[in-house]
Amino acid sequence: MSNYKDWIDAVDIKIDYFSAFMKAWIAFNSWYESGEIPGKTDKDHIEHIAEHTNRFKTYVMNLINVDNSEGISYRDSIANLHESLLSAAITTQEYIGVRQTVSFAEIASKNANVHSKIDYYFNSYECTRSKGKITTCVSVKQSGKKVFEFEQDEYKKDELQAQSDFMTLSITQKEKCLSCYEDLRPYICESVLDTSEDAKKIGQYGFVNDADKISKAIVIILYMLRCCLAHGDISPDESANKVYKYAYEVLTTPLKKLR
Repeated sequence: MSNYKDWIDAVDIKIDYFSAFMKAWIAFNSWYESGEIPGKTDKDHIEHIAEHTNRFKTYVMNLINVDNSEGISYRDSIANLHESLLSAAITTQEYIGVRQTVSFAEIASKNANVHSKIDYYFNSYECTRSKGKITTCVSVKQSGKKVFEFEQDEYKKDELQAQSDFMTLSITQKEKCLSCYEDLRPYICESVLDTSEDAKKIGQYGFVNDADKISKAIVIILYMLRCCLAHGDISPDESANKVYKYAYEVLTTPLKKLR
């Protein structure tokens, strides 16, 4: 985490895109909390915007696809945001609970898996998510006798591994159990970058040829950058200022269409 001296040293940046971005975000926040987007928390609203059809996401998709000066300018801003993120290497754990790089190569999506089962030699390994709880069970295949069972209110691998009964399992049993458990992790990260011939060219970079996925990535990245800034998770240097310059451009263009 940066300290106050970094921020004091940065007061003379000619154009403060940190403040500009947050001003735009306040307007965006006011829109999605106006009742148009369901959710109880900021994260709820953002995930709904990213995953479902709504005015903001539709405007972003149109700008990604349209072949006019506004669309070209917007896609240039996306390319510049991607390039600046590569240079700044901003990381945060605010979105999925583990530290990840803010990048078009690591876009988190909710994991829809609710059940995983592995049969290996004499044992069955099974993990189930139901009614907000995760149950992990190791049993003998032939008799069905449970060797290990643990219920959690949320996905926490460290908590599972700390259980005394888990520690008594063999190395192989632990490995298979954790492999099964991993299938139920809350989020799955995937890239929206593409180097194939079918890639969509945005600036000099290749992205997946899917405006829906790219727009979802943009919404999540903008939210992660908001979290980084709100919680002092960055150093306010010129490389970070450049990230927020292009994040500001990527946010404000569709935002102004919400009037």
